[in-house]
Amino acid sequence: MDGKRLVVVWLFAPLLFITNALASSEKDQLLDRLYDQTGLERQLSWIHDSMTLQEQQYPIPETVVNTVNQVVKVRYSPDFFRSSMKATLDEALSAGELARLIKWFESPLGQKILRLEAQTNDPKNQARMEAYIQAKLSKGIPRNRRVKLIEALMEALDAVELSTELSASASVGAQRMLREVMPVGAEQPMRPVQVLKAQEKPHIRRGMPARMRTIFLYTYRSLPDHEIQRYLDFARENAMQNFQRGQIQAMSRML
Repeated sequence: MDGKRLVVVWLFAPLLFITNALASSEKDQLLDRLYDQTGLERQLSWIHDSMTLQEQQYPIPETVVNTVNQVVKVRYSPDFFRSSMKATLDEALSAGELARLIKWFESPLGQKILRLEAQTNDPKNQARMEAYIQAKLSKGIPRNRRVKLIEALMEALDAVELSTELSASASVGAQRMLREVMPVGAEQPMRPVQVLKAQEKPHIRRGMPARMRTIFLYTYRSLPDHEIQRYLDFARENAMQNFQRGQIQAMSRML
């Protein structure tokens, strides 16, 4: 009897391996599709901009500035960013949740939102956004229902925490990299990353809600209330919640 059971296990083990491999391959394709669809690599441009040193801003030799910037470019390459982000999202999302996210972002409203968010995140658009915020939002607050919808969307997307994590991680990452390249005072051990980030975050988070509110009001200014409500309903689903948490965790691990 035991011999028969071993034969059955031996016969079906390869089939199980093939099934798992196919499932893994299909999920990897879904991760690639979501990564490209949502423009996650835009965050890499933000990291490069945040961690790249400008010679005139720091009283350090030009060779050190160039070395740090080269290290940033190599260490945070597109391939590294993609594989790191996908690995964390693979943990955070099931295949079903990935399919749900892709389906939603392929919808007309999902496509519209992706376009609006891409425009806001385009460095070429920064001056236009700041001018709008200064001209429109600094002189008058939109109607109460609009503001409440935007604040609810910010909360559902965990926008303040994601932006705080990005800023704190980039700041600490830049400090560590500069120390690696120019180890002045290296006899004093550098505190752990999580300790440094915990010290940075309260200062960063203090002004983040107001800043993110103006950015969200600008980004979705062309959407009627009912479309923002639909986006809010989707943002509260498990798939989107896990997607946002996965991004925060991925950025925390990478930087």
